[in-house]
Amino acid sequence: MVKPTLEPLSCQSENTLLVRIFEQDEFHSPYHFHPEIELTAILKGEGNRFVGNNMSAYGTNDLVLIGPNLPHCWKNTSRGETINARSVVVQFDKSLFGDGFFEKHQAWHIVHLLLTSQQGIHFSGPENQQVIDHMLDMASAGTPYKKLILLLEVLDILAASQNRTLLNDELVVSSAALHHYHRLNAVQGFIIDNFRTKVTLQEIAGLARMSTNAFCKYYKKTTGRTATEAVMAYRLKYARQQLLSTNKTVAEICFDSGFTDMAFFYKTFRAHMGRSPGNYRKEYIKNLNPDEPTF
Repeated sequence: MVKPTLEPLSCQSENTLLVRIFEQDEFHSPYHFHPEIELTAILKGEGNRFVGNNMSAYGTNDLVLIGPNLPHCWKNTSRGETINARSVVVQFDKSLFGDGFFEKHQAWHIVHLLLTSQQGIHFSGPENQQVIDHMLDMASAGTPYKKLILLLEVLDILAASQNRTLLNDELVVSSAALHHYHRLNAVQGFIIDNFRTKVTLQEIAGLARMSTNAFCKYYKKTTGRTATEAVMAYRLKYARQQLLSTNKTVAEICFDSGFTDMAFFYKTFRAHMGRSPGNYRKEYIKNLNPDEPTF
């Protein structure tokens, strides 16, 4: 069973700033959370990024700011290379700057940025490369003072960026009461790792240590949707990504996404997207190449 991992920084003082570069065959960190704010830049790799209840595709130069205790993980889809996942990660606690630092210096744009990070923020603008360059400089900076100066520059750039998307807009996980927190994230982590296979309510309820009926009521009340709907949302999102980014047949995508019946896949996809999987792909290709004739 998969449970969210609490991953605090290796603290050597009360004010902590940690910068690390990871080079791996794939990203191995499980669905986890920590009290520190995290800025992650993908230098190499592609796959799906999970932040709270959000699942989105990521690739090279992907840049995400994650607030305190917001669960997250990256899952690779490409394989075959010794180093297939490379990232630079900056983790810090807001107390690093001292009480009221940003308020005293009237840096309200950074205050707002850090507050908004509780929902997870994806950045996609031309400033990404500048931010990533600063993050790499932080990794090689000789003193904590130099790291801190670069971090302030990075936060200033990100706070001014207009090219941002909130990832966890529902705030289901990060707004949950503390006694619900670990239980919800254990369930979410299990769903993330298993939505493409057969997932039963009995398994999920067992993970939460509840009866099936009690768990269904609890999950619906806490998140606003059923566990079945949560699993289905991930399957549909994955299917849409596959339709737009691969040449797999609709049948292959259906079963690879966790559906076991073609008719049900078509019905569900049409109900959510307003069109069949095949037409969804055709419209996307047409929008990419509007001048090409259709037959």
